[in-house]
Amino acid sequence: MSDQKEKSVTSEIESVLVRRRGAFRLLGLGLLIPLAACGQGDKKLQNYTVLDVEMFSYIDRAIGDIVFNGTDLGVMNKYGGTGLITGVRIPFGAQTLTWMLDGPKGTPRNGEIAKSRNTLVILPEQVPLGTQYVGLHLYPDDNVEVTFSESMPERTVRGRKILATRK
Repeated sequence: MSDQKEKSVTSEIESVLVRRRGAFRLLGLGLLIPLAACGQGDKKLQNYTVLDVEMFSYIDRAIGDIVFNGTDLGVMNKYGGTGLITGVRIPFGAQTLTWMLDGPKGTPRNGEIAKSRNTLVILPEQVPLGTQYVGLHLYPDDNVEVTFSESMPERTVRGRKILATRK
């Protein structure tokens, strides 16, 4: 092969490689942009947050079929907690929380599906920066309180008072 042809072939190969590298870089950049955006940015621009959830009960009966916005949180004994449910997607706005009342045979309302009497609303401005956990606190009057924390949720002041009077 002559030097002229060899230089031409080499030049063509380099040209193809440069175009391929450019295409791969563009493709790689296109794939990385959505990954970089995951879980980042202003919470006010997102329509949900993802937190670890624990529910606390301050009532004297077992509770089952606890469902928070379609996510099953499990069951709990009287004055209990559900344990931690990780990675729960919580949409901003009105929340739904239901549970089934349980207990010994003959207990009033046994088997009834209850829901929070108060309206639960979670807005982006309520969730402090660094929040990883949300606590849902169920009181004897079927009202529910929401608390946010950077570490494991703790019982509320109202809840501790209820527990102190019942022990």
